[in-house]
Amino acid sequence: MAIISCPSCQKQISDKASMCMHCDATIGPISKESMESSARVHKIKQAQGIQIQTFLALILFLAGFTIWYWDDKPDEYWFNIIGQGMIAVGFFWYLLNRVRLILLKRS
Repeated sequence: MAIISCPSCQKQISDKASMCMHCDATIGPISKESMESSARVHKIKQAQGIQIQTFLALILFLAGFTIWYWDDKPDEYWFNIIGQGMIAVGFFWYLLNRVRLILLKRS
């Protein structure tokens, strides 16, 4: 008995199972090519999700700059604090997603 990945949810299941206990997908005889194909599709979907998050991080970063420079108010004005927070979160979220994307491509 071997452990394989479910073609539908990519969780670990037995190769003898006729149905995935995680997603209730019916498991038939799986060829090596179909397992490789589903693994490639899963990896592409993960990369797309990370790229979407990277785009959202950039939008957050730019929105922070827009809020921060919107008006010339004193430094204690709450727009400046919110803008600086958005810049910091967007920047670190962007860096984190880039690292995740590099690690995904290496695996």
